[in-house]
Amino acid sequence: MMFKRLLLSRDSKFFIAQITFMLALLSALSPLATDTYIPALKQMSEYFGVNFHLVEFSVTIYFMGVAVVQFFGGPLSDAFGRKTVGVIGMVLFGTSSFLASYVSSVQMLWVLRFVMALGGGCVSVVNMAFVRDWFEGKEIARLSSLISMVMMLAPLLAPVAGTFLLSHYGWKSIFHFMAIMAAITFALFVPFMPESRPKEKMTRKISLGHIVSSYLTIFKSKKAGLMVFANSFAVAGMFTFITGSSFMFTKYFGIPEEHFPMYFGSCIIMNVVFTFTNFRLVKTIHPEKMLNVGLLIQLVSGLLIVIAVFHAPYLHTLFALMVIFVGSMGLVFSNITSLILDSFPEVAGSANATIGVLRFALSGAVGSFLGIFHTGDLVPMGIIMASCTVIAYILYLASKRVEA
Repeated sequence: MMFKRLLLSRDSKFFIAQITFMLALLSALSPLATDTYIPALKQMSEYFGVNFHLVEFSVTIYFMGVAVVQFFGGPLSDAFGRKTVGVIGMVLFGTSSFLASYVSSVQMLWVLRFVMALGGGCVSVVNMAFVRDWFEGKEIARLSSLISMVMMLAPLLAPVAGTFLLSHYGWKSIFHFMAIMAAITFALFVPFMPESRPKEKMTRKISLGHIVSSYLTIFKSKKAGLMVFANSFAVAGMFTFITGSSFMFTKYFGIPEEHFPMYFGSCIIMNVVFTFTNFRLVKTIHPEKMLNVGLLIQLVSGLLIVIAVFHAPYLHTLFALMVIFVGSMGLVFSNITSLILDSFPEVAGSANATIGVLRFALSGAVGSFLGIFHTGDLVPMGIIMASCTVIAYILYLASKRVEA
């Protein structure tokens, strides 16, 4: 009863402000799981006495784990409610984060990173489903942009927090920080976040057949299927940068670890700028037009990146191109997500999960190529990023040529 008094009704003037804050806090957990400890990869590889890319592989494992849980998480949130799945995710994330600080081998780190990803995936899959339950049309794109702007504070501040903790308390403190953030989110989420899924739509039962049919519903639309894959490749290009950023700045260009947050954070700031621009313009410009602009910006910057890495890359030139490449996702993700979710209101959880599953699965697979084809330079990174954005734009153009 006490918790019910804290929940705001849909008609409250504070409703949008409250859920925006809560969903942004919820969304911040996954970026914390990668961006906070990226500055520590070098120190962790020395601690475990293994090759740098074996520790870097834990970033890829996280993406894969999120993809796995989102496959089941979307239909589960449709059947049991968004809040239940979100709470389970926070518990898994916080517990595994705490335990990760006590591992003695890189293999155990991989295992706990996978469990952490299961928790982060549960949290991520319900985020946009909450929005779709309450809103529709352009409002989804606007609220998604607003949440993204607040959420971007996480990857902006995470490397700074990670670098500070690393230099003062060591890499283990970074995992303690993640566990504390999960606990704080849990403490706020349970009493303040209302359930968005109507009770009459919660079947509270699920089967493999139900899960498969939920995903087939989305892919019956050729246009939606192509857009899901276009989004996945665009995001995979960005995650390639995230996975390889520590190697690029600290190993290849020799940037001091304490300066890493400045370079990494600049990319996030540009993403916030593009996201804010999208938030303002989507009121009068259709989300698909904004999406087209974002994909074009990413395409051009991606092609310039691959040219640059083949010609003795200059730090500041390549850095500027990376900033634009990552920033362009501010015009891509919220718009393409809103276009897909708006077409499937009855299975918003599954639709959002479809987006997440393919996004993280592809990002994990693509990220692993950095280690497989490691050459000691930035050529593999440039080729992968350029390839992803070219494929993304081709798929987007194909989606415009087919009927829904």
